[in-house]
Amino acid sequence: MNSSYKKKLFITKIYKIFRDNENSFRTLMYHSIFDDKINVESNSLWKLSLSLFKKQIDYLKKDKRKMIFKSETLLNDCPINGISITFDDGYEDTYKFAAPYLIENNIPFTIFPITNYIKNKTKGFMNEFMLKELSKNNLVTIGSHSMNHKKLTELDDKLIFNELYYSKSYLEDLLGKEIITLSYPHGKFNKKIKEKVYHTGYKLAFSSKFNSNKKNEDKLSLSRSEVWNSDIIEVFNQKLKGNWDWLKYRLV
Repeated sequence: MNSSYKKKLFITKIYKIFRDNENSFRTLMYHSIFDDKINVESNSLWKLSLSLFKKQIDYLKKDKRKMIFKSETLLNDCPINGISITFDDGYEDTYKFAAPYLIENNIPFTIFPITNYIKNKTKGFMNEFMLKELSKNNLVTIGSHSMNHKKLTELDDKLIFNELYYSKSYLEDLLGKEIITLSYPHGKFNKKIKEKVYHTGYKLAFSSKFNSNKKNEDKLSLSRSEVWNSDIIEVFNQKLKGNWDWLKYRLV
């Protein structure tokens, strides 16, 4: 355990005394899942082993206080102690490993693919066939993660429009469904970006800010909790309770 992680654990122990959001709605943010029966452990913070992922999902299922909902539930409701599950980027391993286990357990989830990675058949990411297959399942929601995963706050107005509009229209043409959810690339957004997101036709937009969401939350600046490869069940439970939400104060 490195010193940086020890410091995070210490701050978490202190912060839990002051937190007051255990009864709100929490959205979990995953990225990549690898099969640890085949591959060696990855050093990437956002690449979880399949065995750990399954333990986390099983833990959620056993917790009778919490229920897992589709992300779009937040359009009209904000269930107390509700959970939703999201995956950023559209990795191929989401299709191969994470999705089958969630579907087997009747658990809804949302995928936010980077559309040019899908369109251009980028290695390690889903292709159009995979995305279409998942989209046919009622448990699966597909949203946009932009065309190229660029920081929207660093682009001019034309490029912002391109990233938002063309990723949305591409997915709608491919899947035959309206796309209303967005994950901000790198979690970066501001007032101007939110206005453009709204005018492009998105109704829900998620950041990577550590926090839960409450009833009157701005639908275009929804928070999520990152799940890391170091999140053993004890730490995972702390994140569900909000003990790690102090990370929302990180400088961005």
